[in-house]
Amino acid sequence: MTDRFGVLLRQFRRDAGLTQDELAVRSGIAERTIRRFETESRANPQASTVRELAEALGLAQADRARLLATVGEPTSPRTASPDEPGGTAAPKPDPGRYITANERELMEAADELTDVVRARWQHEEIRRRIHDPGPLPLRWRSADTGLTDPDAPTDLAGTLDQVVSCYRRVPSGRLVVLGKAGAGKSMLAVRLVLDLLNPSTAAGAVPVVIGISSWHPVRTSFHEWLAGQLTRHYPGLAKPSRSGSTLAARLIESGRILPVLDGFDEIADGLHQPALAALNQVALPLVLTSRPDQYRDAVRTARVLRGAAAVELADLTVADLAGYLPRTAGTTAGDTANRWDPVLRALAEHPDHPLAAALTTPLSVGLARVIYSDTTGPDPAELLDAERFPTAASISDHLLTRFVPTVYRPEPLDRAVGLDQRWSAEQAARWLRFLAAHLSRRHTTDLAWWEFGTALRRRSRTLVLGLFAGVTATVVDWLVEGVASAFGTRIGSSPWFLSGLLIGFFGAVLMVISYGLVIGREVPAPLSLRISVRSGGRRLTAEKRSRLRLGVLCGSVFGVCLGTAHRLLDVVTSRSASSLMAWVVDAALFGVVYALGVALVFWVLGLIEAPVDLTSAGGPADLIRANRALLVGPVLVLMPVFAGFVVGVAELLDGLDAARPLGIDLDWAPQLVLAAGLVSALGGGAGYLFGMTPWGQWLVFARIWLPLTGRLPWAAVAFFEDACRRGVLRQSGPYYQFRHARLQDHLAAARTGHPTERERATDPG
Repeated sequence: MTDRFGVLLRQFRRDAGLTQDELAVRSGIAERTIRRFETESRANPQASTVRELAEALGLAQADRARLLATVGEPTSPRTASPDEPGGTAAPKPDPGRYITANERELMEAADELTDVVRARWQHEEIRRRIHDPGPLPLRWRSADTGLTDPDAPTDLAGTLDQVVSCYRRVPSGRLVVLGKAGAGKSMLAVRLVLDLLNPSTAAGAVPVVIGISSWHPVRTSFHEWLAGQLTRHYPGLAKPSRSGSTLAARLIESGRILPVLDGFDEIADGLHQPALAALNQVALPLVLTSRPDQYRDAVRTARVLRGAAAVELADLTVADLAGYLPRTAGTTAGDTANRWDPVLRALAEHPDHPLAAALTTPLSVGLARVIYSDTTGPDPAELLDAERFPTAASISDHLLTRFVPTVYRPEPLDRAVGLDQRWSAEQAARWLRFLAAHLSRRHTTDLAWWEFGTALRRRSRTLVLGLFAGVTATVVDWLVEGVASAFGTRIGSSPWFLSGLLIGFFGAVLMVISYGLVIGREVPAPLSLRISVRSGGRRLTAEKRSRLRLGVLCGSVFGVCLGTAHRLLDVVTSRSASSLMAWVVDAALFGVVYALGVALVFWVLGLIEAPVDLTSAGGPADLIRANRALLVGPVLVLMPVFAGFVVGVAELLDGLDAARPLGIDLDWAPQLVLAAGLVSALGGGAGYLFGMTPWGQWLVFARIWLPLTGRLPWAAVAFFEDACRRGVLRQSGPYYQFRHARLQDHLAAARTGHPTERERATDPG
C-alpha cells in the first residue's frame, strides 16, 4: 500500500500549493526524503513521519486518515502493546510533542534503512527461490525448558506464516531459534525480517540480519561490534550524527535496531560462553540463531539468554515431502506421472528408510530438487538404492557432490534466463573449491571481496604487492624519461634503463616495508565515502588522521629513498662518491618535501570526502564499482596536486640554496625535479592504490594474481554473480556466502582431502 502513500502525498502537496522544498521547510523533513516518498514505491515511512507531513500540509481529519491508512496506521496514534518488542525498543513519538532535530535525523535514517533492508532481502528471497513453487512447511516447537529463560513463554509452536505473531508473544523481544545444520534457520530469519518490515505489522525498530560469527566478545563490546557491522553492511550509517557518533551507533542506542544475529554456532571455539555472557549484559531485543548443541554447551557454563524464549525447528516429514517435491518436478506433454511418485510411495511404506532421514532439512530437500526435479536430470529413484546409499550420510554426501555439476550443466535456455555459459562445470568446481578452502582456513562463511589477498600467506602477499609496486615504478620512470627524451630533454646523467630499475627497486622496498609493518596486520576495509566538495566534512576524523599519519610516514620514507637514489645514480654515472653529509642532507630534504606533499594531499582528500548515501548501499558488485569510482577521481585530481607541490617546494629549496650553510650543493636541476615529481606522483599513487586501498587489493589479487595462478577466473565478479543466480552463492550485505555452510565445508574438504570440523559435527551419519 506504500505506493499509494507516495501518490497521495504528491496529490495533497500539490493541492496545498507547496513545492517539495517548501514542504520540507514546514515539516522539518529533508527534501530528499520527501522526494523519495513520492517517487519510490518501496518507501515505508514511519507513522510519526506521516503525521508530521499531514500536520505540515494542514490536512483535514478525513484526508489525514486516508494518508495514515496507506502505511497501515489507524487514525489515532498507535500504541504498541507491552509485549511488542518493536514498540518498547523504538517508541513512536506523540504527534503533539515537539520533535528535536536529533530525533528527526534518526527517524529519517531508520526510514531509509527500512527501505534498503526490505529491498535487499526481497531480492535475495527471490534468488533463493523460496516461493518457487512455495516455501517448505517450516515448523517449530518450544525448546527444552533448560534453554529458555524461566520468565519467557514456553508455548510457541508455530509455522512459517506465524513467525511475527510468535515473536511478539515474547515480552522481552529476545528469541533464540535452534535447528540442526540446514534446518532453515536463515530462511526463518529472513522471513521474520520481511514480515516485520510489512507496513501493516511494522512496530518501530528496524530488523537487520547480521552474521555473528565475526564477533570476538573478549576484544570488542557487543554495541561496538554491532555498530561496525551495520556500517559495513550499510555504509551510509557511517555518517556522523548531530551528536557526534555515527548514525549506526545512535540508532542502536535509541532502540531503533532489532539485531537478527545469524550463526551463533559459527563463533570461534571457546567464545560461545563469553558471547552469551556479553549478550546478557545488554537489554536490547534481538533474535539469535544457532545449532542446538553449541547453544546448549554455552548455556551449561553461562546463564541462558536473559528474557529469551527458545524454539527449535522440527524435521520435515514424508508428508511434507509429498506436498512439496512433486510440485517442483518438470513434466512433459501428456505425462501424468510425476518422477517423485515412486520415491514418495517407497518412503510412505518404509518411513525408516535412510532417504527419509536424509531429507529432513530444507537444505537437503533443496539440493534434491535441483538435482532430480528436472525432466532431463537423473531419476530420483536411484536414491532408494541401498547398495549405493546405505546411510543418510552417504545420501547427503551424494547430494552435495552432485549439486555443483548439476547447476553448471549446459542447458539450452541458460542464456535466456541470464546464466553465463563461458565456464564449464569442472572449472567452476575447481574455483568454488578454492573459495571454500579459503573461507575454511579463515574460519568464516563471509567471502569478503577486499580480503582475497589473505588467500596467500602474509609474506607472499607482501612480496606480490612489492613486485607490483616495483614494476609500476620502473615502467613509470621509463615512460617519463622516454617522453622527456622525445622532447630533446635529458634527465640527469644516468642511463634511463638503470634509473628505472633503481627507482623500481626502491618502490618495491617501500611497499614491502609499509605494507609488511603497517597494513599487513589488518586488511583495509571498504571505503564508505564519496567525493563531494559541498558535503565534505571540515573536521578530520580519527580514521582520517590515522590515514594521514600513515601517508606522511610512507611519503617521508619514499622521499628518503628517492634522495638516496639520486646520490647513488650520481656515484654510478660519474664514479665519484659524494660525502656522507651530502647523502644525508639530500635524503632528509627529499623526505621532508614528500611528507609535506602527502600531508597536503590527504588533508584535501579529508575535506572533500563525505559518507555515501544509505540508499546507495548495494551488494558486493556494487561496492566494488563504488570503491573503484571513489578512487579514480581523487587519484586523477590529487596526483597533479602532489606533483606540483613537490616540484614547487623543491625548486624553492634549490633556489634558496637551502643546503649552502652546510657546504653542500643540492644539484637539483629543474628537469630532475620535474621528473622526480611526476614519477613519485604516478608511482606513489599506484603504490597507495595497490597496498592501502580495498579496491587495490581486489585488483592485484582477485583480478590479476589469483587468475594468473589458476585459482580464480579472470572475470571474477561475473563468476560470483552467476554463481548467485545458480544458487551456489548468495549475498549478505557486502559479502558473498555459499548457500549453506555445509556446502562450503564439503567443497573445502574436496580440495584439501580432509573434512572440516564443522562437516564432521554436522554429518547426519
